[in-house]
Amino acid sequence: MFSFFKSFYLLHFFIPLFFYPFFLSSQEEEKNYLIPSSFIDSLNDFELDYSKKENWAFKEDINSFKEILPRNYFYKEEELYNISVFYIHPTTLYNYSFWNADTSLFKNKSIKLCIENQASVFAGIGELYAPQYREMHIHGYKDTVNGWKAFNVAYKDVLSAFKYFIKNKANKNYIIASHSQGTNHAVKLINEYISPNDTLIGDLVLSYLIGMDVGKREVPIPSCENTEDVNCALSWRSFNKGYYPKNWRYGNDIISINPITFDTNSVWSKKEDHLGILLPNKKILFERFLSVSNNLGLVSVAVPKKLILKKYISDSYHRADYNLFWVNIRKNLLKRLSKIEDLK
Repeated sequence: MFSFFKSFYLLHFFIPLFFYPFFLSSQEEEKNYLIPSSFIDSLNDFELDYSKKENWAFKEDINSFKEILPRNYFYKEEELYNISVFYIHPTTLYNYSFWNADTSLFKNKSIKLCIENQASVFAGIGELYAPQYREMHIHGYKDTVNGWKAFNVAYKDVLSAFKYFIKNKANKNYIIASHSQGTNHAVKLINEYISPNDTLIGDLVLSYLIGMDVGKREVPIPSCENTEDVNCALSWRSFNKGYYPKNWRYGNDIISINPITFDTNSVWSKKEDHLGILLPNKKILFERFLSVSNNLGLVSVAVPKKLILKKYISDSYHRADYNLFWVNIRKNLLKRLSKIEDLK
């Protein structure tokens, strides 16, 4: 039976996690969004200068990784690896009259929370870079004519930031990490810029392509198949047990792995293997809370059937793809990196 303490946190922290608008699926039905009119090319006819600190949401020589780690996570015994991480945040642009974010929107709470809830899983393990970019409006996934133009503006920023990252990172080897729209950019980046370059593709240790349906043939790198694989790609999309999304591809040709066990089979994970959920208040709670199964390119999440949770169970947990498994992701990353002698 849930204690009063757990019930209180479920009501005030766990439930809001699933309703934060900046974690909304890029393909779910839009509600009450301000939709832009025609795309205006002249608004974005300039390049961002990534030597300027204001164009980074997080950069190791500007920010401290301690600022974004969960408050109750003990990291001091973890090893620091000679690895750099390039993280691309998801869509945060909803109620806006233009197709791309203006630079004036870079300093906003939504992006800060993306860094705390997602990029933080890599903080303190290696050197973290997270660029600001003129992201595409969420409606770009519906209006593909204007959306494609907006996506290309956003991608040019991501590419420019990545070039800066490659030139200035302290370590030879690196990781790509992303979510949602960020994953769309990461896939394009891997295909068009990284894979044609033998050095860049050779130095890419892991690709966390989270929150989007990425086909196994859509990136020129193999899928991670077990808990220790490197030089491969990981992906998952979190949905309620028994739910199959209408507007998402699924099937055995989609990259997907269980983010608790990090196996690709469809066996349900044991609750005792779940190491906790990162909540929006930057605390990790609810160990041994979830069980998940990886099947047909989807991760099915079994939430405990408690009366207090019943009305809040959602079909999609897209917005919490990192939060639900934050500790498991981090511990597994440390395990993978420990197998590479050059990183120590």
